[in-house]
Amino acid sequence: NTDPRESFDYKIKIGKDTKTIVLHGFKLDSDETDRSTGVTLWQAAPRLSEYLQAQPDILLQKRVLEVGAGLGLCGITAHWLGAKEVIMTDGDSHALKQMRANVNSNCKSATGDGDDVDHSTITCRQLLWGTAHAQKFLENNGQQHYDIILGADVIYTESSIEPLLDTVACLLQKPDGRFVLSRHNKWFSIENDMIIELAKKRHLNCTIDAESEGILIFHWGDK
Repeated sequence: NTDPRESFDYKIKIGKDTKTIVLHGFKLDSDETDRSTGVTLWQAAPRLSEYLQAQPDILLQKRVLEVGAGLGLCGITAHWLGAKEVIMTDGDSHALKQMRANVNSNCKSATGDGDDVDHSTITCRQLLWGTAHAQKFLENNGQQHYDIILGADVIYTESSIEPLLDTVACLLQKPDGRFVLSRHNKWFSIENDMIIELAKKRHLNCTIDAESEGILIFHWGDK
């Protein structure tokens, strides 16, 4: 049997410097990925990471939540680009285990002995989607809302769209919060228009970034 594990090396630009992030996960065609979609690297994640590197000011000193974070590329990118706090979430325990290992190996503190991750600035937690789950998450996290919510290839089925948007609507800071969604794989031919219309029902309007393929930015309708 071939080894199902795979490492993904990814370089991010931090100002004039470059940092290499090494993510450990599983091959796209492995049994592990069949069981948990979050344990491999989907193409929307590097795209979102690149978008964030091109717009680092949107993260600086912001509270950031990533939904469906999988191996953790985008949340780790946000951490290194200067976010005040990053909470990376997934509903799947297998993905969370892999994500935590990647955070521990890629986010060691630059201060002190350099061997520890500052968990006050980046953590991994389980978050199931839907209003009830999101409200519980708020209660468990000091009623903290988030300036930026990130998601990369997190919509697999039509039935997942509304729970995702309900979660975003519950956790996104008003009035200036932004939900940045990166889409590469359109499973079951789910088009952006369907997502945009359902978001509008939650008072979230969408701007599609013309220069970044597959990047949708949702903001509160009164802004």
